Amino acid sequence: MAHRARGRIAGTGLSAPRPPGERLLHRLAVAEAGITLKAHGYTVLSEREVHAAEAVPGRAAELLEALGVPRVPGVPTGARRGETLAVPVGAHAVHWPDLLVVEPDPRFSIAVEVELTAKSPAAIRAILRAYRQAGRWVLYLTTEPVIRQLKGSPGGDGWWVDGVAQELGLLPRGEPRPGVGRLSVRPLTSVDPAVARRASAALTRSPQKAG
Repeated sequence: MAHRARGRIAGTGLSAPRPPGERLLHRLAVAEAGITLKAHGYTVLSEREVHAAEAVPGRAAELLEALGVPRVPGVPTGARRGETLAVPVGAHAVHWPDLLVVEPDPRFSIAVEVELTAKSPAAIRAILRAYRQAGRWVLYLTTEPVIRQLKGSPGGDGWWVDGVAQELGLLPRGEPRPGVGRLSVRPLTSVDPAVARRASAALTRSPQKAG
């Protein structure tokens, strides 16, 4: 589901509206990411499936139990809608991941965000802060501008300039090390020509624009 729809349902206002063509490319990228993750042994839940599970009290927790996932840390018994598979943003809003996957071994859930272009600093901070406060694992599959926005990049003097993830405590300060922290960021690759072109075009876009 496109971010515009997610923002409308959640009431977060975290995403600027996308043109129809861009929403379609995002859907294609999410679908391809889900297929790839499933081929690597992950159990994959779409955003639609996450919404359905969260729609009935207790169903999301039952689903995770059926998948062999231990109880999500920090999620209270009788959690409100969106607190088990999604993450609460503030007192009333909810942020829904593009996908939710379950590691084959050990069994734990990971929120997956697929981004073709960078969000505004305020939007990305709100989302990452929600994941940090919920104590969740999150995987970003994204383009180079978003990778720099999240993880930082080398400065002109050779010192690492931290990104938003370090600022908010999802990654340790300094150049990220593999396997450290609850946030993983990987380059978005696609066999779909349209998605690949869009990802390539993102290199020329400003990281201040909404994704």
